[in-house]
Formats: sequence, C-alpha cells, structure tokens
Amino acid sequence: MKKSAGFFMTVLSAAAAAVGAAAYFLNCRTNYFVNLGVNPVVMGCAIAAILCQVVYLAATRKGHALWSDVLAVLPPVLLMAAAITLAGARVNGIAAIMTFENNAQNMADLTSAIVGIAACLAAAVTGIIAAFFDTVKE
Repeated sequence: MKKSAGFFMTVLSAAAAAVGAAAYFLNCRTNYFVNLGVNPVVMGCAIAAILCQVVYLAATRKGHALWSDVLAVLPPVLLMAAAITLAGARVNGIAAIMTFENNAQNMADLTSAIVGIAACLAAAVTGIIAAFFDTVKE
C-alpha cells in the first residue's frame, strides 16, 4: 500500500500537536505563568488527539474500519478544545503583558504561550483537511 496525502497531513497534524503540547508545558514553567499550573484539559486533549491520530494511521493501514472514521474527526475537535482552553487561560496574562508588564522576560514567557496556541490551531486545521483525504492508495 502506498501512503496518500491524508497520511502525511495526519503525521503533520500530530507533529504540530506535539509542538503545541510541548510549548504549553514549557510555558507552564515560565516565571510569569508558573502560578497557573498545568491545565489537565489542555494537556489531556492534546495528548488524546496525538494518540487518536497514531491509532487512526495504524487502523487505516490494516484496512478500513467504520470506527476509524471517528478517529479521523476526533483529533481536530480535541485540538480546538485544547487551543480554546489554552487561549482562555492565558488571555489575562497576554493582556497584562502587552499593556502594563511589557519587559523582555515577560515577552519571552508570552512567546511560548503564543506558540502553543498557534501550534494547536495549526494542528487542528491540518487535521480537518487531512480528514477529507484517504491515508493509503489502493
């Protein structure tokens, strides 16, 4: 079986989700955001999305099962939930840094939050597009 565009887009989406989860985890350890801790919804949704994508790729390699269609649609939903939750948790900090607390250290702390949000959104959009394509050519 040859790999199709859906396969590569799903791998790209999983990689972007991993980058988003890593950036968020690093952001939770920065001086500015350390007091907020790690939100289990953000990490849980990102990790669950990555696992769903891995299982989806493995399932479609062995043949098309009806339940694997759910695995094509579920990761973008989880990634959107992660991005929205992350943005909601960081919006006050972003506003404070951009207006009153703008210094080099806080801007560096803010960068990882923005990277995490952007990577989760990019992973979700890529996952949505990937869901329209087959993962293998027959």
